[in-house]
Amino acid sequence: RADLRPGIPNTEALTGTAWRAAWRAAAARPSLGYPAQGAYRLRELVAEHLRVTRSAPATAEDVLITSGARDGLRTLLGAVGPDSVVAVEDPGYPSLRAVLRDHGHRVVPVPVDAEGMEIAALEEVNPQVVLVTPSHQYPLGATMSAPRRHQLLDYAARRGAIVVEDDYDSELRYVGQPHPALAGVDSGGRVATLGSFSKTVAPGLGLGFVLMPEGLREEMRARATPASGMVQDAMIHFMEADGFRHHLARMRREYRRRREVFVEVFGRRRAVPMDGGLHAVVYLEEAGQERAVVERCARRGLVVQALSEYWSSPQRSGIVLGIGAYSLDRTRELLGEVRAVIRAVESVDPRAKVEGR
Repeated sequence: RADLRPGIPNTEALTGTAWRAAWRAAAARPSLGYPAQGAYRLRELVAEHLRVTRSAPATAEDVLITSGARDGLRTLLGAVGPDSVVAVEDPGYPSLRAVLRDHGHRVVPVPVDAEGMEIAALEEVNPQVVLVTPSHQYPLGATMSAPRRHQLLDYAARRGAIVVEDDYDSELRYVGQPHPALAGVDSGGRVATLGSFSKTVAPGLGLGFVLMPEGLREEMRARATPASGMVQDAMIHFMEADGFRHHLARMRREYRRRREVFVEVFGRRRAVPMDGGLHAVVYLEEAGQERAVVERCARRGLVVQALSEYWSSPQRSGIVLGIGAYSLDRTRELLGEVRAVIRAVESVDPRAKVEGR
């Protein structure tokens, strides 16, 4: 009946005039396609977006248009070289670890604490690539501290590693101001920033970008595969008409309301409001409770995700709930059902929280 897995945005707001006009304009003059690096105008607009929103000094030549974040990561790792050792956050994306392994790379989980990836543990691994989510650690939501960012960049400069910043939802922050992108404070050309329109616009768009590190640009361009020309044209029109900026502002307001609904349903004693993003984390006492909640939700037709799946070896129990996909009223109703399931299994741990704290 409902998919409450994390990362699914609400696409109902895309039915506005600017979005429809962008696709009409793209269809009126069907694209003949673009070079593998992407349409120059779209790269200009993405670079401007990164300068304004992420304080990253980007130009069109620095940007590679991709078919999404995973396509960008595949191209980047191909440029680094085969059989790379890739350090990833633990906990972190379970599906991403599988993708990396499927492409022949050695994946090494590195613990994170309240400030981000632990550099001492990273030193022991000595990877060629470090994949991090510094703006909003996934799934627990912490923001990498300024000292830890500088330690990470110092490490990359000393060891010659590439830091890949997965900027998966920084535009959807609605409490406080985001930190600048790592690329904005990197003086050694060691950072690549992955971006995607899947959460800010729609997953089915199949469009993303990479802010490329200088030393890998030529190799990445050579390995890139072109994204859809029609989709690029539509996004160009959407961004030029200021539709993208207005859409982001609207969605930040909408997702802030989802946060308020989550607190309303679960209670402030058990939930701390998030700083941004599309999901919430609820901790449970033990693995048995986690399995019971996931299974009982499934019997009701509700798909939720187990928190333990995000670790290389299960360390914490809980559930990860997507709160972005449905209308406000529907979200309230669905979260109420999940809350009832949790109550039936056992009362929620007082440490329950929403990502971002």
